[in-house]
Amino acid sequence: MTTVRGAQPVLTGVRVRLRPWTAADADAVFAVCQDAEIQRWTTVPSPYSRDDAVRYVTEFAPKAWADGDAVFAVVDGALDRPVGSIGAHGIREGVAHVGYWTAAAARGRGLTADALRTLSRWCLREAGVARVELVVDPANTGSRRVAEAAGFTEEGTLRQRLVVRGRRIDVVMYSLLPGDPAATAP
Repeated sequence: MTTVRGAQPVLTGVRVRLRPWTAADADAVFAVCQDAEIQRWTTVPSPYSRDDAVRYVTEFAPKAWADGDAVFAVVDGALDRPVGSIGAHGIREGVAHVGYWTAAAARGRGLTADALRTLSRWCLREAGVARVELVVDPANTGSRRVAEAAGFTEEGTLRQRLVVRGRRIDVVMYSLLPGDPAATAP
């Protein structure tokens, strides 16, 4: 169901800016999504085509906003260019499901944790969300570190919860609630 919403905001973190995707970002998305690790851990199409990238920035992301969800380009504040994507999907009954991917060159620098904190605080403080959830493949140690660095709490393993590339996998559930220290910090 499409809702009437204002313009998608730009959110500012400590080291990143989250902004709406634009058509001009398609080449960057295409290049980044060639990464085998992004294709391994996420549900992006594999192989990933330039048409997939164009659809992502011109159709998928704007439709997500119109439908009550939010998908943002993660922009490295120092370089002023997109280094990843983050989104709050399936925002229903006060729960947002967060997902993200990050360019290989930007990993390990704290940018994704900053983006996750920024998006989660916006969800909890301004978007009317009561719980932010994140599910991660148990073997994806990088993403698990991001969740923990952003102040998320590991709740446990959900067996065969997610389908990725046609196979059902276990995931570790993480959450952030309005009263958690990471959510209340300035």
